[in-house]
Amino acid sequence: MQTYTASAPGREQPARILIVDDHEITRVALRALLHTEGIDVADAPADETAITAAIAFHPDMVIVDVTPADPAGFHIARRLRALPEGPPVMLTSSSSRCKFGSQLDGQLFVAKADLSARAIANAAATPCASPAR
Repeated sequence: MQTYTASAPGREQPARILIVDDHEITRVALRALLHTEGIDVADAPADETAITAAIAFHPDMVIVDVTPADPAGFHIARRLRALPEGPPVMLTSSSSRCKFGSQLDGQLFVAKADLSARAIANAAATPCASPAR
């Protein structure tokens, strides 16, 4: 698990986000982007490491990469939601939302191309945020 801390001006405690993605280059890019926006970021591959990282890092939110044809990301997201006092889980993908059909119903979702601190905050404030826990 990689962790990077940033101090956001005027914020007592920066947001903490765990990025779960099988591609290290994606994790590095998202970590850098969110870090520059004042967010504490940790990352892990989409395996048992992600569960361990969530328990150790205590993120405010976990962003999990999913793909339409591979259930691994959805499986990790379900396991993260099942943790006692588990954080909200947001799904992301380089595939468009329409390729998932009903798999994303009731889920927080932001396309990878749109990920930013603002997009995460906006998605977390939507009415479907509570079922995605």
